[in-house]
Amino acid sequence: MAYQDHLLTWVVMVPSMMLPTTVPHVRYVGFGTRAGRVQRSILLFVLGYLTSWLVPGLLLAAVPLPASASVLAVSALAAGAWEMTPVKRRALLRCCRTWPVRYAGPAADASAVEYGMRHALGCMVISGPAMAVLMLAGHPWWAVVALAVVMAAQKLLTRPQRWRALVALAWLAAGLAAAGVAAFG
Repeated sequence: MAYQDHLLTWVVMVPSMMLPTTVPHVRYVGFGTRAGRVQRSILLFVLGYLTSWLVPGLLLAAVPLPASASVLAVSALAAGAWEMTPVKRRALLRCCRTWPVRYAGPAADASAVEYGMRHALGCMVISGPAMAVLMLAGHPWWAVVALAVVMAAQKLLTRPQRWRALVALAWLAAGLAAAGVAAFG
């Protein structure tokens, strides 16, 4: 696959997997804005969110894909280890945090974009390593579906930190399976 194809895959993957988990934030922006500006503020929030995700996509698209089994093993094990870090735990706890959105005028536009970017950065801390592994694996459909469900559960359910150990074990299993393929396959 060429660089443009990888980047296109990333550009399609991010909205399809990440935007559904931002619905509560989109609603917040809509409710916090003057009635005549709701659609504009939501659009600016989404553009800020997606623009932030474009940067890691540009970097990952440069990697030849799908990656070797050994690279997948290391990245899956790293994603599993990431699940158990205090940084990931704090990001999960802050995931539902909102930022002020101005009511009208240019300040409302700027605050909607800033909120989208801030929320995207938090989502990158939570889901970035997993999204990178998925990209490196070449986007198998079953992994896309599984990861979308896990990310939605982690971001939308109450007490998301409960699932961290289970998700880390799943990444460990995936990493060991890829290591087995690298060693014996």
